[in-house]
Amino acid sequence: MRKIVFALLVLPFFTACNQKELKQLREQNVQLTQMAQEKDSTIDDFVESFDVISANLAIIKEKENIIAVSANENPSIGKKEQIVTDLGLVRDLLEENKAKLESLDKKLNNSWYQNSKLNKLVAGLKAQLEEKDISINALSDQIAQLNVKVDDLNGQVTDLNGTVVALNTENDNKAKTIAEQTTSLNTAHYVIGDIKELKLKQVVTSTGGLLGIGATNKLNQKINPENFNDIDITQTITIPVSGKKVSLVTSHPSDSYRFEGTDKEIEAITILDPNEFWKASKYLVVAVK
Repeated sequence: MRKIVFALLVLPFFTACNQKELKQLREQNVQLTQMAQEKDSTIDDFVESFDVISANLAIIKEKENIIAVSANENPSIGKKEQIVTDLGLVRDLLEENKAKLESLDKKLNNSWYQNSKLNKLVAGLKAQLEEKDISINALSDQIAQLNVKVDDLNGQVTDLNGTVVALNTENDNKAKTIAEQTTSLNTAHYVIGDIKELKLKQVVTSTGGLLGIGATNKLNQKINPENFNDIDITQTITIPVSGKKVSLVTSHPSDSYRFEGTDKEIEAITILDPNEFWKASKYLVVAVK
């Protein structure tokens, strides 16, 4: 009977102890569950950030190679603008990677869960980003120098264009002058009429002789261009005339031309040797009767 009474007295004490331990175990279980979830969350965040950073680094490397190759090819203005755009994209990706890595590093440092492998991976990513930062800065300097060279080349091109325009203008002026000189050299002037008419127009003058007998007719030195017809000596070798008697007042070698027609009337003058015919004078005065 005493044993039963003792057992009934002690039982509530053991029951209270068990409930206390059970409560502690439950609290520990909740804590461990939270720690496990925190660990899983930390690892998930790391994996996600690692994947994004790795993908960005791959893009950076690809863009970096493209920029480096393009910068060494004396790019055009359009390609230079694309290089600058790509360089801006690379810098944005670098800044994004730095921000993600900084956030990840803080989470690892503030977490109870410390993993040496994860810390080493973070350190490795930091080293890669620092290396890329240095590389991109070097590329930026190269692009800056490229801009200076392109601007200098553009200035040279502008100067050359100005020189070309000036030379073209000079050549056009020279060509115009040459054409005018050629036209002038190839232009001759002639007039046909009887002596009285030619004297009246003051085309010819007479010297010597007595009362007009035995006088010599010659071209008046004071020439009035309106009294003459112009011809191109490279194109015209026949000059129409009409008269029973035809003579040349101006001096031209007799073997450089001939009269065409019959004994009754001369119809034309054919120039056999233009160079010799026009050598002494580019003026021809023909007297007809």
